[in-house]
Amino acid sequence: MPSINKVRVTALVPAAGRGTRLGTTVPKQFIAINGKPLLVYSLEVLDDAQDIGEIIIAAQAPDIDTIRVLVREFGIKKVVDVVRGGEERTQSVRNAFSAITAADYVLIHDGVRPFITGDIVQRVLAAGIQYGAAISALPVTDTVKFTDKDGIIVRNINRHGLWLAQTPQVFRYRTLAEAYRRYDEHPIDITDESGLVEVTGVKVKTVPGSILNIKITLEEDLVLANMIAGMP
Repeated sequence: MPSINKVRVTALVPAAGRGTRLGTTVPKQFIAINGKPLLVYSLEVLDDAQDIGEIIIAAQAPDIDTIRVLVREFGIKKVVDVVRGGEERTQSVRNAFSAITAADYVLIHDGVRPFITGDIVQRVLAAGIQYGAAISALPVTDTVKFTDKDGIIVRNINRHGLWLAQTPQVFRYRTLAEAYRRYDEHPIDITDESGLVEVTGVKVKTVPGSILNIKITLEEDLVLANMIAGMP
């Protein structure tokens, strides 16, 4: 296993969402949480991570200049490019991946998960280097029900071994490149890069994440985010 200090790591941050489910006119990555734009929270943590060498952000074309201004304003030093994102998150990550010039490992983190920590980054990165692929995730603790199309419970699902995927996710560069090559030949429906890699036969390690590492999707998430940001 290569030393974590001897590998080149590029972080990719998809931040091209429009926040339609939030019902706001401002893209959700720019919404202020406790006085600071949501996107800046995760960028600051990634910028401080000593093992990350570069950061590439994917954004909608009208937002690229805004993000560059935020990067300068908040002193984010490791951002080397802001590329045009796609209509879907997966395409945004792909566009950012295509902009990498040199990397051994790739770390992907959603720009709308503001409460990532340096500890999570280091633990997922260490696991990604050891196993070749790793993701932050939470074990399912609630009872899981399976329903029919009318919402009627059909059966309970054993939650043992079930995890809720989060980001960051870390992959060996050539592993993700090969996954994209195969995807181009045989497209599949995926919701994250772990799913893309898994179908190639690569084993992905789960690393316990944090219940605070929430993804901002609904209006209720903003309320919770302001509470978390205000915690001592």
